[in-house]
Amino acid sequence: MSENSIDIALVQETYLKPNRPKACSIAGYVQLRTDRTYSSKGGTALYYRRSLHCGPINIPPLTNMEATGCRLAMTGHSTLVIVSVYLPSPKRLLRRPKSPLCLRGCRHPLR
Repeated sequence: MSENSIDIALVQETYLKPNRPKACSIAGYVQLRTDRTYSSKGGTALYYRRSLHCGPINIPPLTNMEATGCRLAMTGHSTLVIVSVYLPSPKRLLRRPKSPLCLRGCRHPLR
């Protein structure tokens, strides 16, 4: 990330879990994260360059979504609040057609 001069990165669907608190750490960056504990997948993370004046913010428990946030103090500007939010889809993705009729007329059928 430092090679591309990224100051802050927001990540959704991290799949990270509390039993591995140092997973996916990046040298030179502070990692803030909210792991999904009630089921698999999900989760959010926020990475910021150590040289920035950032601090985590407390986000109250949310229903059906995860969020991770920080406050960024800036000279000559008011404090910025940055939040990474993930709202999972209530529907499963269709992986293959439900019947052969779905393929009629398709040039590139779903696989």
